Amino acid sequence: MLVLLIFSVIILLILYIKNKYFTLRDHILGLSPHFLFGNVIQSGFVYGRSRAQIFEEYKQRYGDIFQFFFGPIRLIVVSNTTDIQHIFTHRNIYEQGYLFTEQFSVLFPSGFITLTGSKHKRHAAIAMPLFRRARIIDNFDLIVDCTDKLLSNWRITSSQHIHCDIVAQCQNLLLQIFGLISFDYDLEALDQDNPSKNELTKALHDFMSACELVLVAPRILGVMYTKLSRRHRRAKSIITRYIYQMIDNEMTASEESRAQRKRTCLIASLIASLQEDEEMEAKKSENEKKGLSRAEVLQEMLAFMIAGYETTSTALAWFIHFMSKYPHVQQKIKEELIKTGGEQDLTLNRLDSLVYLDCAINESLR
Repeated sequence: MLVLLIFSVIILLILYIKNKYFTLRDHILGLSPHFLFGNVIQSGFVYGRSRAQIFEEYKQRYGDIFQFFFGPIRLIVVSNTTDIQHIFTHRNIYEQGYLFTEQFSVLFPSGFITLTGSKHKRHAAIAMPLFRRARIIDNFDLIVDCTDKLLSNWRITSSQHIHCDIVAQCQNLLLQIFGLISFDYDLEALDQDNPSKNELTKALHDFMSACELVLVAPRILGVMYTKLSRRHRRAKSIITRYIYQMIDNEMTASEESRAQRKRTCLIASLIASLQEDEEMEAKKSENEKKGLSRAEVLQEMLAFMIAGYETTSTALAWFIHFMSKYPHVQQKIKEELIKTGGEQDLTLNRLDSLVYLDCAINESLR
């Protein structure tokens, strides 16, 4: 009798899991998934096929919108650019995808990019203005200076040195830029001797290495890794110590100094939104809360760094790759640069006048 009961419970559990995690839903087309494995075997993903190849095949078979099961994770894939634009421009209708919020929340539980609902609105009211064009313009010269330093490093490299890891170089460039913009802190990421000798820089590299693992692993494994990995816990402890020290330094600065630094430094802008009484704010409902706690400021700074650093450095590396593959496009960009000022210093007005370069960048991003 006991054996029969256990067997029945196991069968019911399997049926529940199959129905909840491995069943097509919402009348969206797709290939019926296997139990536990989803579509990863049927699609050839486990045999080395890329997601781009798989999604292209599924698009031809099921249309612009279809379901795909990455193991137990259900994805709704949208491939029509008009639909994608509609989704991104109507955030008030479409929440962040479950996969995105679940995976990123392992690392940034209170980060703007992982939140939904009222909490997202509170964070968005503070975070979104920090990324408007006017705020980026204030850091234009800083970005140019960091880029010039990287180019100088390349120029003085021995001609006998053949291999150059462009991806790593772009990552170091963006880490340096985001360190200065986010913290007004020199991470020494472009120093040729040893860019990882800086304690905070090394901790950020270790933290970002964990991001690569956590974002592709099942959530439970990501949670276990962040709890058990000594390297990750040490990196997070160092980053927390540095950022809290920066917050304390900002709080002791004069109001005039803080007002000036808010134009170019993200942490100075976020400090202005710090809650005066965190305990009192914690007792309020989410709709009544104002400002950010110290822990939320820490989470936002980390999320800004990781999200911006990774995406921008990847885009830059791809652009350099495409320029090497299409020398005629590279030549047209050079001609446009010469036509608009040659070797003169790059200014914002000059950058805005580079129409062909803008088209080349948009095509790379596409």
